[in-house]
Amino acid sequence: MSYFSDQIASCDVTGPALSTQRERLLEHRLVSDLAELMLRRGVEMDVMRGEFDGHGHDVVFQAAGVLRHVQLKAMILGGKRSNVSINVRLRSQPSGCVVWMTYDPATLKVVEYRWFGGEPAEPLPDIGNSITRHSKANMNLQKTQRIGHRDVAKSRFDKVASLDALADRLFGPARSPATSHVLAQLRERFGLEWRSRVHESLGVTGWEDSVELAHLIDGYRVIEQLCVPDFNDWLETHAGWPSASTPAQDLGEAWTTLFIEHRRWRTASPYEPQDDERQRLDRLAATVRRLIESELGLAACPLKSAGPFGFSRNCLCCS
Repeated sequence: MSYFSDQIASCDVTGPALSTQRERLLEHRLVSDLAELMLRRGVEMDVMRGEFDGHGHDVVFQAAGVLRHVQLKAMILGGKRSNVSINVRLRSQPSGCVVWMTYDPATLKVVEYRWFGGEPAEPLPDIGNSITRHSKANMNLQKTQRIGHRDVAKSRFDKVASLDALADRLFGPARSPATSHVLAQLRERFGLEWRSRVHESLGVTGWEDSVELAHLIDGYRVIEQLCVPDFNDWLETHAGWPSASTPAQDLGEAWTTLFIEHRRWRTASPYEPQDDERQRLDRLAATVRRLIESELGLAACPLKSAGPFGFSRNCLCCS
């Protein structure tokens, strides 16, 4: 083996001199692995980076209707670090979060993820008031404060079992494109109160009283995002749906169909759906309500009667 080969083989890639390169490598690994996972889920993911450092995040992900500003942290396997510094500017982002990666020094591969953040469209949790200090002392041998940063303890991070679980934290559980677009609309329109607003409209017994529920979303926009030519093509695809033999199972598709049906029959006035058609539309309205209840976790929620809207924001299945 040559002298240069010996030098390459003995290079310590975990040393402080290569910290920037190492962090960038770990970032690229995360981006690549996450992009592959989302692709396998059938979800497009966009990746953006700021022109300048200092905005509180390292990378921005957009997928499934969710925009995530992410600050990345890294620690060597077996490291004893008890906290990390978080930029206060991350609090101003609608879905700011922190991903803390632990890497194997032999392979530079991530072996563990830790998570600090809220649900999609929810702000960063409270980061406290422990102001970070510079790691190196100044000429007066003092470690001065970094006013724009706060120390957050490792105990406040959730250990995430896998990259799959991390993707769920970032973008929510795997869902169909139609459902992702519908939920993104609700978050955009109603913010943190979208669950409460949807629940207020669940008093649906059939087609006649499902107008308000149907128009909580813009079905035309969903169809456009799914690249369907127009709503007539959508109705043709979902003609006669749902029926006993072809039940509706996807929330986004069912809700969009309910919206389109209401728009169709509104333009058909003074004509009204008759008999078999009315029964089908009643089934559609009931199906949308059932799928919404399932999405909100209401059907199996033990605290269903808690709170002003029939569910508790502190319940894991409702939040």
